Amino acid sequence: MNDEKIKIDVWSSPQLAGVEWHDTIELPANATQAEIEKAAKEVAFEHFEWGYDVVK
Repeated sequence: MNDEKIKIDVWSSPQLAGVEWHDTIELPANATQAEIEKAAKEVAFEHFEWGYDVVK
């Protein structure tokens, strides 16, 4: 069993808001680029709210 992990620094530095954040997540060492990107996006979406409005 391979329990090796890699640490990924997920961050955002918005140009207008001026608030930068970093979160470190751990993933299996054999995680693919797609798995890393998916996990990073999930963490990023925890830091801001978003939505949409239908314009009529």
